[in-house]
Amino acid sequence: MKSIINALKDAALVPVARKIINKYLIKYHLQQIVQMSTLRLDSEKQEIFVALDLQGEPTSIELTIHYRVLSSTCIEITDVHSSREWITTLLNDILPAEKKQRTVPAIVTTVLSKLIH
Repeated sequence: MKSIINALKDAALVPVARKIINKYLIKYHLQQIVQMSTLRLDSEKQEIFVALDLQGEPTSIELTIHYRVLSSTCIEITDVHSSREWITTLLNDILPAEKKQRTVPAIVTTVLSKLIH
């Protein structure tokens, strides 16, 4: 029963998460070349799945991002798997650890840690 409730909450939070991600895409002027086609949250696994359609790419780039909430305004990306091996290697092995911790608006960690009931 708990997993069903969490799945329903995750589905309800997807529109909020989509707005936040799109805001960051707009901030970095990527909206002209990137469209998010899929977004799924799984708070039990602390996992985000995103499929991005990039202009000029024949197939979507899929990312599965594992995270943990460090504080009310900080999340840490613990692991990333991508449909592109080079992205997986870049984010897991090459990106410095301090770049994997991101300061975010409190609403992001609220959503990810499921404090909204």
